[in-house]
Amino acid sequence: MGFPLCKLIDMTGPLEFPASVALARVDPGQEPIEVVRLTLVPNDEIQATLFEFDNQEFIPFANDVQLRFKLVATADGRDLGETIIGAEDVGQGDKTANFRPAGIGGPSYDVTYKVLPG
Repeated sequence: MGFPLCKLIDMTGPLEFPASVALARVDPGQEPIEVVRLTLVPNDEIQATLFEFDNQEFIPFANDVQLRFKLVATADGRDLGETIIGAEDVGQGDKTANFRPAGIGGPSYDVTYKVLPG
């Protein structure tokens, strides 16, 4: 059996925050590695911005580590927060993780994902 795979499903963000962002993987002791650049599009139905990931967006990671992501505005390099996905989510279905650029009480970016067994 291989490593768990993180399947990115979609990302939503607040209307008043940057829509052009880069998602980077942060491994311990390493420089962040860009996973994808994306542009979230305003969506009237959910009153937020939205990006849907391709069906082939799978990110492997070891069973004993967490998958840590950093979100950055591509226009000015502004840090929009970090989030962690763990191997304990294997087989748990769709989950949501948050990036909180405005602090704990402010608007956030949300990434929906699921972790599949390797």
